[in-house]
Amino acid sequence: MRTEKGAQLRLELRPPADLDLSDPARAAEWAAAEQGLAQVAFPVRVGELTRTDDGVLGFFVDDDYSRFRLVDKVIAGMATDSGRSRGQLGLYASGFGVPAVTVLDHPYIAGTDEADTLSLHVGQTVTLTILMHPAGKASLTSGVLPRKAIALARDWVGPGLAAIAPSLRTGPLLVETDLDTEGQVRLPKVSVFGTDQNFWWRDTPATWRSDAILAATQTALLPDTPAELREGWIRVAPTPGAES
Repeated sequence: MRTEKGAQLRLELRPPADLDLSDPARAAEWAAAEQGLAQVAFPVRVGELTRTDDGVLGFFVDDDYSRFRLVDKVIAGMATDSGRSRGQLGLYASGFGVPAVTVLDHPYIAGTDEADTLSLHVGQTVTLTILMHPAGKASLTSGVLPRKAIALARDWVGPGLAAIAPSLRTGPLLVETDLDTEGQVRLPKVSVFGTDQNFWWRDTPATWRSDAILAATQTALLPDTPAELREGWIRVAPTPGAES
């Protein structure tokens, strides 16, 4: 995830092309129209749940980091229970172990009256700090103008995304220990992770160890040393130079 700071939102009113502002009467009428419209607040939404290409999670307004506004207020009422030894404990394809719904009620989360909608006046500038997925877009919906979607430039996020390696928590696994001295472990590989994969696990209570995964085969093997139960993470081996 990435916070994109410094985005500005502004609503401007431009006179029609055929309006002659050199005429004092027309100029006075336009000034009166601007003054009257400035009293009207237009609702504006940042981000959209119904768009699959939208990556906005929420945002802060005018550098006020004490109140986080979710992309949609329905998220606060549909959040599932989470925490240590809580959450999704069963299979996603079944109904077993599905956590209960817990409403997000915290002073840090903006209330339903201001959660996902800004009130913008003509001529007003609002500074936003948007929390979003770097590969997604940020959609702006106002109701008075066509919906606008903007995205981060690839040059801004490409190097960072190239250094991120996905991982899969797995275990407990029955691991053969005869390869420990070689820094390898024999496990079935994750098919979508490519050919180079590592197994990260705790070899001591205070340290982590990374072993290269040697793909398990159908060959029957009888190791000389007893197997162990281990728990850890299977992750893509980083490309040399990607983390520099």
